[in-house]
Amino acid sequence: MFRRLLFVAMWCLALLPGLSRANAADTDPGIARLGALAVQEGGRIMPLEGYARRFAVEVTGRTRWSSGGPEGFTKRSSMQFLLDCMFDGDKMIKSKVVTIEDKPFKKLVGLDPERRFFSPVELSQCTGLSQLLMDFEKARQDDPGASATKDQRKAMDIRNAANRVAEFASGLTLPIIPSQPGQAFRHASAQTADPGAEAVQAAFKEVAQLYTSGQPVTPAVEKLESAINAMGALTENDARNVRLEIFYDNHDPWVKTAVFYGLALVLFGFSRLVMKNIMLTLGLAATVIGIGEHILGVALRVIILNRAPVSNTFESLLWMGLVAIGVGLIFQIVNKRRGYYLFGGIAAAMISVLFAGLVPLADRTNSLPAVLRSNFWLTIHVLTIVASYGVLAVAAVLGHAYLIKDVILNKRDEVSRARSAALVVQAYRTIQVGLVLLTAGTILGGVWAAESWGRFWGWDPKETWALISILVYFAVLHARYVRWIEDFGLAASAVLGLVVIVWTFYGVNYVMATGLHSYGFGSGGEVWVGLWAAIELVFLAVCWVRHRSLKSAAALNKPQAA
Repeated sequence: MFRRLLFVAMWCLALLPGLSRANAADTDPGIARLGALAVQEGGRIMPLEGYARRFAVEVTGRTRWSSGGPEGFTKRSSMQFLLDCMFDGDKMIKSKVVTIEDKPFKKLVGLDPERRFFSPVELSQCTGLSQLLMDFEKARQDDPGASATKDQRKAMDIRNAANRVAEFASGLTLPIIPSQPGQAFRHASAQTADPGAEAVQAAFKEVAQLYTSGQPVTPAVEKLESAINAMGALTENDARNVRLEIFYDNHDPWVKTAVFYGLALVLFGFSRLVMKNIMLTLGLAATVIGIGEHILGVALRVIILNRAPVSNTFESLLWMGLVAIGVGLIFQIVNKRRGYYLFGGIAAAMISVLFAGLVPLADRTNSLPAVLRSNFWLTIHVLTIVASYGVLAVAAVLGHAYLIKDVILNKRDEVSRARSAALVVQAYRTIQVGLVLLTAGTILGGVWAAESWGRFWGWDPKETWALISILVYFAVLHARYVRWIEDFGLAASAVLGLVVIVWTFYGVNYVMATGLHSYGFGSGGEVWVGLWAAIELVFLAVCWVRHRSLKSAAALNKPQAA
């Protein structure tokens, strides 16, 4: 069995390179070499390639467009897009590169709702956008604490995207010359440079000439590297992190993680139909590779960013998924390979990774706000409370499995009844573990709040909803213990409880966006999360109707059986 599993795992690993993201080297190796240079942006040091990817997403919405993309960017890399803006800025500010998808918003500000892409020049002349921004400025003058409306936030994002392209057209310099450790990088571009960096500017200018003429840029990039190294060099730690980030971006572990988790679920499903042993072996191999990619991705982020892997929504979702698969695997082993823990862990982990993909790129590697710059409390409090979300997600998956098997499909044979009963027990035990972690994490958060803000509890929206989540799960466990709810009630409560958790985790930060936990606020994904919540509520309503119908039918059949 072990040899077979090892063979299949090695075969699957051979497929991994095909899932890697294409990079700038697919056109000119010199561009990839240029992308490996370090820049300082957003409070940290990163490869220029990573800077280019963030820039491309900020302006166009994606790191790369394979078809139907903005003018001049389709089938081109993020590095090429950045270099176009740096070395041919006058053309780019007139090119339709800024993406706007929201048709009602476009109609509101007077833009053509059928178009997707607009040039920075025409956006600067859009009176509707200017009016929204002026309205917000006026509101801030009347009330410095006024929050922007949804349309005003969108207008600011669009204007910032257009301004980013215009800045490069105006000769924006890059912080690309390392200084002493802890000091800001010096700036240079093809047009200008900080005093003493004339050699870097000259090398940049040569890169621009070769690039705009369509020639390989490798010789000029070599000169640029030499000029930069003559002025300053990265520390050994920073250089290692830049190399690791390039590998992380090109390897793209999260695509591989989601693919192998999904493949594992499919294979485990087929094992119930055909070739049981072979399908189980393949499913376990896919699971092992998925877990390996998941751990690799989290570990790389910890090393590169030098912080706990729960500093933003993206990282929290990934950690939640890793905890879910870890708990599912451990519980499955402890229960001597009986039960559905592993299935629940894989499903919860895959969903977490997929939802993490909805987080905007700029919010994935952002620098930490001051209140979070305590690795001790960040590790103790946030890791614990996010871990509880992962465990409770496993309970919700097990609840779904019970409701589908026992209620929707109404499987009533002895084997199915035994499996359904086991699902309920497993969901109950998982909720117990999740509730312990949730309670401990909330208490630790109060201790951190006392240290940072001078009070243990202040009924901040995040604190309030954390308490509501605890009370919901305590009520579920108590109701089950005293038999107020039976198997159906527990399974449905596990699903409903996750909806409360998602609101606590996502809704407070992305929808309410109020309170002292402002460092966690963001935008994006509201439609998808809202759609998921609506589907869950409809699913629970259907299950309740079906459950009542089955109970009524069973009650009518009892006298006949007698």
